[in-house]
Amino acid sequence: MDKQFKGFGLTISHISALSGGLTNACLKVEAKEGSFVWRPISLQAKILGADRTKEHEILQALSDESFSPNVYGANEEGLLVEWFEGEVIALDKAQDVAVDLLCSVHQVSLDKLSEQIKNKPMSLKDRIIDYWNSITPENQTPEMEAYFEYFSQQDEQAFFSHCLCHYDIGAYNIIVKENGYGLIDWEYASMGDPSQDLTSMIIANQFDMDDVISQYCQKRRLNIDEWKRAVIHWTPWVTFMGVLWFSLGYQLLKNTCYQELAEREMCKLIKLLPSIHK
Repeated sequence: MDKQFKGFGLTISHISALSGGLTNACLKVEAKEGSFVWRPISLQAKILGADRTKEHEILQALSDESFSPNVYGANEEGLLVEWFEGEVIALDKAQDVAVDLLCSVHQVSLDKLSEQIKNKPMSLKDRIIDYWNSITPENQTPEMEAYFEYFSQQDEQAFFSHCLCHYDIGAYNIIVKENGYGLIDWEYASMGDPSQDLTSMIIANQFDMDDVISQYCQKRRLNIDEWKRAVIHWTPWVTFMGVLWFSLGYQLLKNTCYQELAEREMCKLIKLLPSIHK
């Protein structure tokens, strides 16, 4: 345990495991210097596409933003970030806040980001291929294979200019702070098409698509029809990525809850693209 926090100069009083999340097995670290979250680098995180190095740089670039946690330090073992005091927002109160946060992220200045991050946007197709290749044959179903073959042969078209995206704005990652709201878990954050991020947020929270697109576009003075076309296009992609993510969760943790969620998302995908399911 001491090795993990080497070099941070903390006077630690208590360490406790945080529940939730597939990628991290994070710890809450309470010290004389403050409260922090320890986000380890693990094989599990890497398999699911989490990138602590990129997360570190992005959070440093966002250091002036009130909605993102500050980085306290990092080493070869992981990342130590600010702990947000507060409670996770209730899902039935999350929509307006989530849209506001999404708009804020998408309009962040990119000046502090490296060219390496700017020039390497998130690819849903690559993520789907990586997830599929990480799922063992016994956990690959014929349905999954049919959709994998379909998506792996599709071109990943760009609808809008790339910007910073969070890629996991669920109510479970929004903290109600004393002053405003905090957005945590930046492990999937990347440059990308903002309509993918919008689609991911709608699906993760099961928000009403038309309502959220309208809100988002009104706040940013964008064309609703263009963004709706993009979200409709990306919905099967993001849904299938969810199928694979939950399937990997089941493979890694042997928790049948993840298997059930993978099956739920597959049912949604079959309704979206019934011709692929034979």
